[in-house]
Amino acid sequence: MIVNQWVPAAHKGDAIGDSARRVRDLLRTMGHDSELYALTIDDELARDVRPFGDPAARRGDLTIFHYALPSPMTSAFASLASGRVLQYHNVTPASYFAPYDPALFRLAALGREELATLAGRVDLALGDSEYNRQELDALGFGRTGCSRSPSTRRGSRNRRGGRRSTRSSSTTGW
Repeated sequence: MIVNQWVPAAHKGDAIGDSARRVRDLLRTMGHDSELYALTIDDELARDVRPFGDPAARRGDLTIFHYALPSPMTSAFASLASGRVLQYHNVTPASYFAPYDPALFRLAALGREELATLAGRVDLALGDSEYNRQELDALGFGRTGCSRSPSTRRGSRNRRGGRRSTRSSSTTGW
């Protein structure tokens, strides 16, 4: 099976891209063909991530789209005939930016509008937190889940007994 992943940007040290590369590597160890495609790729990742313009990006049996901001990937993902899994990484509510930055306000507003266009057009929608999963449910995504393992959910304790951060966008629960 070919399982492709799409991320808008592949940056070294970015939580979404780093997580997607780990998932890709896991899928490969499970015997699947798997590649990661991005619109923007850091030079140091050029050998590890393929450009989204590559026609092979649309040839997967299953495509996992890591959504965090509006991009041309959204409409391309919606038009795929094969399996579609949305991994939602959150879009900060636009109202948070209103008093400070009109450009970020607009980007966040567009991001949430664009996310809503995918409702009913995916086979499975995953939120990287319970909060994000509930947001997907409210938008009418239907079949949703949380990609975080129970040990990383709100209120859990880390190995040293301290509280875990609930702000991580990690998808370690895959």
